[in-house]
Parts: sequence; structure tokens; C-alpha cells
Amino acid sequence: MTREETFLRFLRSAIWGKPEQLTGREMTLNQYQSLMKLAQQQAVAALLAQALIDSGLRLPRQAAAEVFALTEATRQRNKEMDEAVVALCREMEERNIRIVVFKGQTLAPLYPDPGLRQSGDIDFACHPDDWDKAEHYFREELKLEIEDNVTKKHLSFERNGIEYELHRSMTEFCRPKNQHYWDRVVMPEIWETIDFIEINGTRVPTLSAEINAIYVFVHIFHHLMSEGIGLRQFCDWAMAIASQSQFKVQSSEFRVDSPSRGGILEKHLKGLGLLKAYTGLGAILTDYLGLPEEEFPLPISQDDHRRAPKLLEDIWKKGNFGKNKKYGQARGVIHGIEHLGRIFQQAWKFGHYAPAEAWWRVPYMFQWWGKKILRVCTALMKNEE
Repeated sequence: MTREETFLRFLRSAIWGKPEQLTGREMTLNQYQSLMKLAQQQAVAALLAQALIDSGLRLPRQAAAEVFALTEATRQRNKEMDEAVVALCREMEERNIRIVVFKGQTLAPLYPDPGLRQSGDIDFACHPDDWDKAEHYFREELKLEIEDNVTKKHLSFERNGIEYELHRSMTEFCRPKNQHYWDRVVMPEIWETIDFIEINGTRVPTLSAEINAIYVFVHIFHHLMSEGIGLRQFCDWAMAIASQSQFKVQSSEFRVDSPSRGGILEKHLKGLGLLKAYTGLGAILTDYLGLPEEEFPLPISQDDHRRAPKLLEDIWKKGNFGKNKKYGQARGVIHGIEHLGRIFQQAWKFGHYAPAEAWWRVPYMFQWWGKKILRVCTALMKNEE
């Protein structure tokens, strides 16, 4: 069994809550370090650590201490993030600002052990009618240092060591037709079908189960077509899909509807030009992460299964958001050229999943750089005045 196969075996045991029974067996320090390096690259280190603990393996003293410290640190960070999400929701409710929180802490409760999911930042979207009120609150009342996204799709800021992103439309498509469908069809549905998840006794507004599964996938696809994507995001997607057919009780208690093979899911994926991509990338969930194929909401073709190893190879190489790949340290124009080269490379390898969206990314990048250059020039002119 290869290192990668062993890693996937433990990862599956963690995300489905079914520990391996390896009591009495030993793992060397080199074996442990090799697996943990892979887990860190894929942003699932705490999940792997707990899987090793639960398996009953005898670990070297150094490894045993590390896995305990890692799981405890991850749980503590998740606790802090949960508290920050709750505080944000209360702030927004007090000011009558409608939001939905997505990704991050709203996905953690879908796991058998929510505290083990590696947290990132806090993403939330604001109802368009409340955008000005929300922006005024964060900019003027709290006096936070706000960073505007180049395309004006979201604002970024930091509070108490936690990164936040306030979104207008949650995601950016490169193909205008796809963006139009998301903004005019999907976003209104999001505001009409808000679901709630309970965190620390507070109802947190979030995406409905079906839209959640679509959004997590869209996020994966966009990063795959750019810098690359890691297994943590695929684990999130697997949990989002599995939650549609199960009643789960974790730190919160909630229910979602059973999946349908087609229906609204297929309609939205066709509208976004991502139907083939959804089933193609879904082969990673069924072939490597243990999601039963009958639970995947659309049929996965034999061609999808055949192409899955090449996709997995890219995931190993690039890691979480492409951080494994060592690109040049250049900035400015050279950095832009390098990034454009990566986009060409990813579109060439995986563009067959969604050709229009994949190849539209090339002209989109020129447009993005044009907007960035214009912003820099405008800022310089203002400073001179």
C-alpha cells in the first residue's frame, strides 16, 4: 500500500466516523511524519491525527504528543471561530442587516467530529438592500481597515486575529453568462431559502442544503482552474452531499431534505455550465473519499471514473489552494504572467469538464489585471493631489 493509499484510508475513517481497527500495530516516526506532511499539505492534519489516535496504533512518543497537541489546538481554534460567527450574527441582527454565513464554521457540524475540521476565515454575504448599511458599519463605525476586492465582489477585514470576507454575490465566474445566471437566478433563491444551523445556542443563517452542495463544488472548481485545490475542500463537499440524506446531531441539530437525482440541482448546474464538471469531480468523492455512489445526486459516468486518477494526481501535487507548488517569488507583471501560465496549464488539463468557464478565465485575467492597474493609478493620482 502506497503512502497516498494509506493516507486516504485514514482520512476516510475520520470523515465518516468509522475508525480503523489497528490495535497493537506500530507506526514508525518516519511513516508518521510522511503521512502528516501530506495531511498538512491537504489541510486535514487534525482529521488524520484523530484517525491515528482512534485506530489504536502504537505511535512513537514524539508522534503521540504531536497528534494530541494538534487536535487540541484545532478544537480550540474552532471554538474561537464559532464564537466569532455567533458574535457577527448578533451584531447584524441588532442592526437589521440580513446575512448568510457560508463555508467554514457552517460546514464543520456536518462532520462526525466538528472540532477537527481545519478552519480558515469567516465568509458571509449581505443582502443587496443592506449592503450600504453593512459597509458603513464596518468602515465608519468600527473603523476597520477594509481591503476591497479588485472586482468589488467582496470586502476583507480582520478582527481579533480572525479574517472576514463580506460578499456581494459569493462567487465570481469568468464566463459572463454563468455569472449572470448566478446573480439573477441562484442568489435570489439563496435569500428565499435561507436555512439555519445552531452554533453555541445561536441560530446562524446559512445556505439551504442543496445550494450548499452546489456552492462548495463551485468553489472547488474555480480554484482547480486557477492555482489548484486540496482534499479539505473535497471532504467538505462530501459532507455537504451526505448531509442531504441524513439527519445529523452534532454541536447543532438540524435536518435537510433527501437528495434528488436531477431537479433543481441539475437545472442550476446546467445554467452555470458546470453539469459535466459536477459529475466529473464527483468521482473523487466516490472513488477515493468513500461517498457511496448511490448517494451522489447525479450519475457518474465511466469516463468520469477513468479521468479521476489524473485529477487526484493534480490534487497531490498542488495541495490546498496550490500551496504545495513552488512558484516564483516575482511580483507585479512577472507574477501575473506566471499566474496566467498556471491558468493555461489547468485549463489544458481539466478544461474538458467545463470548457467555456475554463477558457474564459484567460480573458478574464487580462480584465482583472486591467482593473487592478487602474486602481493603482487612481490611488497614485489621489495621493499626488
